[in-house]
Amino acid sequence: MNRNLFFWALTSVLLCLLVWNCTNYSTTASVQAPPTLISIANNGNSNFTIKVRAQNPEFIFQGYRLYQAATESLAQNPNDTNLGTDCLLAQAAIVQPIEYLFEVDPSTNPNTAGVSCRIFATLTPGSYISMRTLGLAVNLANSTSSYRVSLPSNTLIVP
Repeated sequence: MNRNLFFWALTSVLLCLLVWNCTNYSTTASVQAPPTLISIANNGNSNFTIKVRAQNPEFIFQGYRLYQAATESLAQNPNDTNLGTDCLLAQAAIVQPIEYLFEVDPSTNPNTAGVSCRIFATLTPGSYISMRTLGLAVNLANSTSSYRVSLPSNTLIVP
């Protein structure tokens, strides 16, 4: 998690609450829009490219989490939404709406040109994949932060 982002968000909220005596805030976490998976291509050597269309202008937007399962239902509704593989994007990459290219590859190779993020995972042909948007959730009561996940995207079958 980006520690500077957490402290900046926490400081902003505290300033608003304490200095300006703001009363217009919510204790309900913001709901992020799920991405739409456009296509997946096998690039060989366990390397895949996923084209994703997304629109997440919120300040708390952090990136995406990829899920893989044997069925469409399990890919969209895993038993534990924390068990996917994350792809965190730099805040400067957020332009709305945008099409992202993600590489899914178990190796630690650098990103290929034009790729927004590399997800370090191994995909199994014939399995289903789904993604969820990650948003930053800050708990002011105990000064902690965590990721909150969106509803699931559509699914694609790994070629």
